[in-house]
Amino acid sequence: MKENKKTLVRFNVQNIKYATPDATAPHGWAKPLPYGTATKMALESDSSVKKIFGDGRRLCAIVNDKGKTGTMSTNNVNDEYEIAMGRKKRLKNGLADIKQQQTVTHCIYFETCGVDEDGGRPVAKTWLYGVTSSRPSESFDQNTDDINESTFDTPLEIEGVPLKGANGAEWKDEKGNVVIVWQMTVTPDDEGYDTFGDEVVLPEMPDSQA
Repeated sequence: MKENKKTLVRFNVQNIKYATPDATAPHGWAKPLPYGTATKMALESDSSVKKIFGDGRRLCAIVNDKGKTGTMSTNNVNDEYEIAMGRKKRLKNGLADIKQQQTVTHCIYFETCGVDEDGGRPVAKTWLYGVTSSRPSESFDQNTDDINESTFDTPLEIEGVPLKGANGAEWKDEKGNVVIVWQMTVTPDDEGYDTFGDEVVLPEMPDSQA
């Protein structure tokens, strides 16, 4: 693995894809499908810290890290994605919004642009793991002096997947804890960069540490 150049600025979001579960696929995920054009990907940590006190002093602080939440903003709703999530259904006489009965855990891919310390424009590629989503908000505006384009916000919950070690087993740290990975990002200097978005790449420890 080469040493990554420091990225000074990060901007833009593009090339969103999604991959649904597929038990027949090598890694359990179907081939990623393009979602459509993006306007924003907002991710926030869902975590808190519990401070434990005794004898008039703080004994320890316990981190409760529950994953990430997010909002995927796009120029339009992808009907096939909504069908895959169980929120739409094609009927004899149209496309219907239906009551969602369950959540579908899937993976989402996106890219961001940057400027590095040498003035280059590296594109970072990211997979989000263990994603569930809810119905996107829809807002349509009347034209006034100019065209008012609509954007659509899809709420996301990112639960992550276990980090894998040797032979595909769950990797544990020195305290015996399973490590959960919410997302993974590669830049042009990383191994496997060129094909990172072609299929779901699950997080694995290096062979020397597996």
